[in-house]
Amino acid sequence: GFRGAKALFIFFLCNALPLGAVLWYLREQRAARSDLSLGAMPADASGVAAEVLRVIRTSNICFLMNEESGAPAGSNVLRVDPHAPEGSAYVPPTEPLPLAPNMERNDLTDIFESPPVPGLGFVHFAIPKKSPFGKAIMSGRRQASLLYVSSTRGAYCSIAGQISVLSDPQSLRHYWKSNWAACFQPPSAPAASSTAPVPSSKAPATQTPSLGEAPATGQKSAEANVPAGPPAWQSADYLLVRLAISDATLRPTIDGPSRWDARRILRRSDSSSAGTGQWTLAPAAA
Repeated sequence: GFRGAKALFIFFLCNALPLGAVLWYLREQRAARSDLSLGAMPADASGVAAEVLRVIRTSNICFLMNEESGAPAGSNVLRVDPHAPEGSAYVPPTEPLPLAPNMERNDLTDIFESPPVPGLGFVHFAIPKKSPFGKAIMSGRRQASLLYVSSTRGAYCSIAGQISVLSDPQSLRHYWKSNWAACFQPPSAPAASSTAPVPSSKAPATQTPSLGEAPATGQKSAEANVPAGPPAWQSADYLLVRLAISDATLRPTIDGPSRWDARRILRRSDSSSAGTGQWTLAPAAA
């Protein structure tokens, strides 16, 4: 008889187990994706506001939309990298830290002093001042909208409202993202002082250390005393914008009869907070 049956069985078993594990993982991922996707449009305003937040948090791309008539060509849409929505506006502190007055504020102190409050109230993003959008905002434009697309939720949403420019140093530092540094020109280094001492021509020349020798102590201290450049958030082209959300629209992207449906919510005029209960459904368009 065939003597390699046992080895052949072991071979197929070793290949079937990983393949079965991969198929099981893909099935679980499909089920999880189906659970996360938008099954039906919310019926009330609070449900729409909560779903808009889910779409924003799971979206990996966002566009700033220009809805003004007569806008220059090429300035109708701009990709931005906004922060997650906040329920209350950040108020920059003006007093020193209570426990460490001599310490400068940083990302770590912000976590304990002013943690972000979740909610559909305000969105902060950055654009270059020299862009068409930046020039329009600097010239007085105060209305804008953001478009988010979430493949996880199977939906997209737009939020609109009034915008304002934040220019105080604490807000610029607080909302700065490290990945924005590649999108803005670095800040100019401070000019060297003209009163710096000029080395004497009689001073002995610095000897270059030979192979295996450590550099001179004076050379080390000179390199250590080189001043660090200004932080990236001090870029002259950095424009920080705050969008106060007053309008949100939710639409699905999944194929089907409900793909053309939409839910629009408006902030109530008597609402001063950004909770999900401070919204009302807009009347359906005729």
